[in-house]
Amino acid sequence: MSLHFTLVAGPLVRASSWEPTAECLRAAGCHVQVPDVLAHHHSPPSWSAWTSQLLQHVARGHEPIVVGHSSASALVADLATKLPARGIIIVDGDVPPSQGAAFPVRPALHDFIKGLVEPDGMLPIWSRWFARDMRRMSLVGLDILARDPAAFARFESGLPQMHIGWFDDAIELANWDHIPAGFIQTSAIYDHAAIEAQRRGWPVTNLQGTHLHPTLHPAATATAILSMSRQLVPGGKHIGDDGENGNGG
Repeated sequence: MSLHFTLVAGPLVRASSWEPTAECLRAAGCHVQVPDVLAHHHSPPSWSAWTSQLLQHVARGHEPIVVGHSSASALVADLATKLPARGIIIVDGDVPPSQGAAFPVRPALHDFIKGLVEPDGMLPIWSRWFARDMRRMSLVGLDILARDPAAFARFESGLPQMHIGWFDDAIELANWDHIPAGFIQTSAIYDHAAIEAQRRGWPVTNLQGTHLHPTLHPAATATAILSMSRQLVPGGKHIGDDGENGNGG
């Protein structure tokens, strides 16, 4: 049986950020869904309602490996207990608590964005948060994406604008320790999360790239996801096993 993946983007970007990697996985014979919550809402749903929105746009019938990028790490931990899922892979995101309250961003980033708030409480779109910090722009990969102005404009056009109050919400995670999990680090931003994943005994891969690796280097990201899946779900078909075409779901 071929592997089924559900790729989840963080709420601050669009699901399209996953599509290049999704295409590579489909070409390898995998079935891939990339639910886009923001495509169905004029304004972003609350953080605590995000998982229920994802569930409305995920086809059932298979137990997928759920893969969350960036702030979607808590979302896939929540989603995995509700589908259910065969495994969890976190790509360059914080490792959520095993159960209990999970917030959209860690406290240090929350404090940082409070300094970016407009008088009406709204924040700039995510790609503008680091405009004055070239080191952070480089770690994220925004400087690379900006080399193609048209592509960068398309990327920014889909980014939601959030109110600072949105970040005060929490998801209450049910215990998900029983689900096999792995961590793929793509930037130095998440050194701390890789250490935590290792502490939990997870398999960890470091691609030594940027935060936007799934968009900028999809083939390498897809290969890492497939390799990680071999460790989490023994016996599934993987890249090179057959020539079956994937289903976009």
